[in-house]
Amino acid sequence: MSFRGENAAPSLMTTAMPPALGDYSVLLKLASGGMATVYVGRRRGVRGFERLVAIKCCHPHLRDDEEFSSMFLDEARLAASIRHPNVVGTLDVSDGELLYLVMEYVEGFSLGNLVRQASKANKRLSPGLVVRVLIDTLTGLHAAHELRDADGELLNLVHRDVSPQNILVGVDGTSRITDFGIAFASARSTVTQEGRIKGKFSYLAPEQAKSQAITRRMDIFSAGTVLWEALVGRALFRRQDDAATIGAVLNEPIPRPSSLVAGLPAGLDDVVMKALEREPDARYQTAADFADALEALKVDGANARTVSSYMQAVFKKELAERRDRIKKAPEQSLAPPGSGTRSLAAPAEPISEVSSELVPSATMNSLEPGAGPTDPSGASATLVSRSAEDIEHRRVRGILAAAMLLLVGSALGLLLARSGPEAPAAPAPSATQPAK
Repeated sequence: MSFRGENAAPSLMTTAMPPALGDYSVLLKLASGGMATVYVGRRRGVRGFERLVAIKCCHPHLRDDEEFSSMFLDEARLAASIRHPNVVGTLDVSDGELLYLVMEYVEGFSLGNLVRQASKANKRLSPGLVVRVLIDTLTGLHAAHELRDADGELLNLVHRDVSPQNILVGVDGTSRITDFGIAFASARSTVTQEGRIKGKFSYLAPEQAKSQAITRRMDIFSAGTVLWEALVGRALFRRQDDAATIGAVLNEPIPRPSSLVAGLPAGLDDVVMKALEREPDARYQTAADFADALEALKVDGANARTVSSYMQAVFKKELAERRDRIKKAPEQSLAPPGSGTRSLAAPAEPISEVSSELVPSATMNSLEPGAGPTDPSGASATLVSRSAEDIEHRRVRGILAAAMLLLVGSALGLLLARSGPEAPAAPAPSATQPAK
């Protein structure tokens, strides 16, 4: 049986993992935060077609929050409009009783996860790997910045939350930007309230911290911060509290990476520091310009093969465990096609290789996935299907119709009996019993 948001049973409006969402079987839970939970799902089709997806499902209590719902649906609309290999694709959205996005399923981990893994081993990521990841990220960002509407008008989209948690590094060697939950766009129906800062404080651009005009150059500063941290292996602006963090973003000197890490490629310092100029006009003006500057350095190992080899070597155990969990996850039967989701983008061609993980992002309090296996009992929640409800409704309607017929017949017989002895006897009422 399937779980449809618009017909959800009350007992399911909990944090328990549903067996299915719309046309997608839910296989396992990756992570859960304050606003949403991310699941691995699967959709099957004819002749053995199947596709793994990531499903970002908002917590049920947020469904009645009009501002949040509008923001969530805006994210779906914007993200689905960006078609680029360095942007995580959005495939479907449900705006029924439950809100959820169905997204491309990327096998890999966030850049933040890579940095932490290296730190645990008392190492840093290689400059070549870092540069390749940032080039991919900036290429995806540029595609988002250049998004236009049906009339060709620029939407002025700005991500506003570029951070290591929102950069997915795939085992295929390709990195992708994700989570447009707080993105700004001129055509967006939900707008930021005046004076409200959006984004993680330690990755804000100075003008963003001052709530000044929103431009794509904010994302460039944030990407510069990500690049600095990935090279150095520690936070650049994060301090003990938010006020101190914002103070560091606005005022504290920014050390050149080579002053902390020996042996960085020539010219890399200059690229990083230009991206981190506090005056927006002094920065790279587009993400494409930033990416071109990194490409021009011709850093050794700055290619997809280096990234892929690193991911498969360092995360070999985690990837094997995750694939095994997906393989062994209990499969639930699915609803007929089209139950509860709206297609926002043309589905990709059938794939022979399944992919694995989507890392939750800012809208999930930046939790990382893979904290542990999901309790398999979460997939055993009792559901009432639409077909069973329809049968019950027809049975009740039949009983009510029969009762009404009996009452009308009895009233007619009583009326005729009172009209006199010459009146013909009223015919006995008959009732059609409902089918059991």
